[in-house]
Amino acid sequence: MSKGTHRRRAHDAPGDPASISISDDDHQGAGHRHGRLQQILREELGAILRDEITDPALDDVSLTAIELSVDYKHARVGFVTRPGDRTRAERALTRATPFFRARLVDALDLKVVPALRFVFDADAVQYGDEG
Repeated sequence: MSKGTHRRRAHDAPGDPASISISDDDHQGAGHRHGRLQQILREELGAILRDEITDPALDDVSLTAIELSVDYKHARVGFVTRPGDRTRAERALTRATPFFRARLVDALDLKVVPALRFVFDADAVQYGDEG
């Protein structure tokens, strides 16, 4: 193969079969990595919250989901807590964010640890609603 077969030629249109495109395998691999990284972040943050955080405002907080941005630079972390403790928990999580990120740096081998934003997960089952 010559160098010309690896590059898109200037006269090739984007829809031209001769142009280079990403295969389904590449998309699937990226999706799998993205999902796996979200799962790892959730597990690590949950372990940090359970084992290392001593703030009493976070005693009843539980993480529900992680949504990682496509570029891996931002993560939205869903949480639930007992009714009436939402504001207190949000403030405590905001204060603890640098601690969480520092622990993630130690635990994960990533080029960039995502910025964390904690959001109350209203869709999740809340404590005390189970009867």
